[in-house]
Amino acid sequence: MLNELLARVMKVDALDFRQYSIDNRKLWDGIPQDIAGQIVGEAEAADPVASAYIPLSLFRLFKKTGDRVSFEKVYFAKRRMLSNLVLAECLEDKGRFLDRIEEAVWALLSEPAWVIHAHNGYIRDTEQLDTPLTERPILDLFACETGEILALTRACLRGRLNPLIDRDIVHALKTRIVEPYITDSFWWMGSSGPLNNWSPWCTQNVLIAAMSLEDLSQKERFKVMRQAIATLDAFIDSYGPDGGCDEGASYYHAAALAMDGAFRILEAATGVDFSPLYAQPKIGAMAYFVEAVHVADDIYLNYADCSPKAGRLKAREYLFAKRTGKGDMMHHAAIDYIDYGWREEDNDYNLFYMLTGLSLYQEILKEYRRHVDFTKPRFLSFGKTQMGIWRTGGVTFALKGGCNAESHNHNDVGSIIAYLGDRPLLVDIGVETYTKTTFSPQRYTLKPMQSGYHNVVNFPPIEQKDGEQYRAEDAILTEDGASMDLTKAYAADGRLKSYRRRLAIDDKAPTFTITEEIEVDGLEPVLTLMSLEEPRPAGRNMIDYDSFTIRFDRDVDISTEPFPVTDERLRKAWPELLYRTLVRLPGTTVWTLETRKETEK
Repeated sequence: MLNELLARVMKVDALDFRQYSIDNRKLWDGIPQDIAGQIVGEAEAADPVASAYIPLSLFRLFKKTGDRVSFEKVYFAKRRMLSNLVLAECLEDKGRFLDRIEEAVWALLSEPAWVIHAHNGYIRDTEQLDTPLTERPILDLFACETGEILALTRACLRGRLNPLIDRDIVHALKTRIVEPYITDSFWWMGSSGPLNNWSPWCTQNVLIAAMSLEDLSQKERFKVMRQAIATLDAFIDSYGPDGGCDEGASYYHAAALAMDGAFRILEAATGVDFSPLYAQPKIGAMAYFVEAVHVADDIYLNYADCSPKAGRLKAREYLFAKRTGKGDMMHHAAIDYIDYGWREEDNDYNLFYMLTGLSLYQEILKEYRRHVDFTKPRFLSFGKTQMGIWRTGGVTFALKGGCNAESHNHNDVGSIIAYLGDRPLLVDIGVETYTKTTFSPQRYTLKPMQSGYHNVVNFPPIEQKDGEQYRAEDAILTEDGASMDLTKAYAADGRLKSYRRRLAIDDKAPTFTITEEIEVDGLEPVLTLMSLEEPRPAGRNMIDYDSFTIRFDRDVDISTEPFPVTDERLRKAWPELLYRTLVRLPGTTVWTLETRKETEK
């Protein structure tokens, strides 16, 4: 797509990002006082320790113990502090924060490497090195993001920074970002292997860093542009025409949304109108994915490493929706932005995102004040990931096929998620705080990754396996239901003859009827049901919950157990206790989920 659009580009311009400059008083003086006051207050309260030296021992902690958090807490605090200080100085324009900004810049320039410990390797999915190799910089997500923050610090404060600090930033951007980008090869660039959010996220931030350098030659800028085009085209090609993101809504903000950020930089640097690209149905579908999987409030249908609290929509989502003509998503983003704050929840240190958010305040406020009413589609499906979403009677119900080699994969082929409004019925736990184990050969020793902790049948000791070959087959998704053969998702064993899951939906109640068609030899099928509400077995064929019931067409053996939620990351989405119900099935079994009427609760 991009290759065709930009094939005739003759010149690539440097970008001064003057729209964000401290001298653009129309922007900075127009920021509402409450927002400006909050930013300045945060800058005043910033802990000077955030400019501190990061010892090698802290970098090596990940290799030794698997702990990512201790290093990252300091690493990201330094970047967050710099971005906040830059915004505060732009708002005030008094020079009050300049010394601290230069100190924070110096602290980043003094880091031997910008790659984080968990990404310190040159070959994908291999053991990380315990020490960064400074002579060959690694461009990971956060090295690229560090370059973006420094580039925009320089752009925002042009003429205010010490000239020597300015030169040091330029030198660092050239040697740590541009030169590795055009002379080295990293897996996320698209030359080999499957791509994920790294590709657009890194590309966007490299483009900002590179295009901010006014003394970069045309030859160098063209090299950067061509590599960005190749990577982004490969990333787009990795998606199906329906725009489904197999990493889930949490990663949408770093995947398709970062792709849009890269589009905007390329559009500005080349002078080419990207409207024809945004008009492509596939780009529109990629933009809309996060809205398609929205349940209610800040809740999203979550598969893979996605959290059900996947992040509210903000200014970047508003822009992407605007360019692709998605009016309902635009308005959703405006509501989240005004009612819950302009700043992004997850990535709250990226200066580009912060500047984008502040610069659009007045425009988004106008959209927020419009009175509009949108109805979510009753049925949506995503072919590549084989996910169907049905909305009826206040229930959002999802069923996913796909395979167990998706990015940030969980062994969850055939699993179900269901909500009544914003009330969880059947849930996907999500992922715990990342550690060394999370992205290692031991990944599937973690319970949230296992099919035994997803809403699907297992056949102890046989569970689903990870890998491209472990997948759903013959998947059919229609407005009335679904059908998929799940046999191949499990470890090969002659005792599991076949397992097909069927879904039928009746809008009247509504009811969701699942038929588990099972043929086994010497195995006992066990259905797992993960819930927020406490299950109360009622006899041999029914489970009562506060908001819904599940009925079986025959007697089954039901047992329940608490699932304590102690992990810090999971606690952001869930209370301290979830429940796991295990239902031993005699063979082929039909079960029906029906929500309770208010009078029955």
